[in-house]
Amino acid sequence: MSTEEAAGLTTVDRYYLAWAEHQAQRTEEPSSSTAEATELSRYLADEKGVRGRGGKPVSASNLRRYLLPFRIYHLWAEQRVRSQTPSLEDIAQECAAQGITAQHNRPVTTAYIADQVDDFERRWQALTRHPAQTQQ
Repeated sequence: MSTEEAAGLTTVDRYYLAWAEHQAQRTEEPSSSTAEATELSRYLADEKGVRGRGGKPVSASNLRRYLLPFRIYHLWAEQRVRSQTPSLEDIAQECAAQGITAQHNRPVTTAYIADQVDDFERRWQALTRHPAQTQQ
């Protein structure tokens, strides 16, 4: 069993770690979620050696569905450092302040965030046990 498996990291958690690292290295935002997913696919393949089926880069369309939850998780995790129960209202307001929107440019709602909290907490626990990751 690898260290990652022992820590409970999922494939999506590894995508998140790569996404967060790539975000930190970027100097400008991509023009669209499609462009961002394409960049992440390249980054995963070229820098992390993470590939999809048949050894091809993970498809951008597969990665695109994770981008919104990754952005929201990042905000949630910033609050989780300070509180065991981050304020969903504060996170929704921060999403609005940063221009993070749901599908069709709708605001991110507290209900949407609440639906993600169990996975966010699971990811938080897995990443805090992962030796290569520190929460910000």
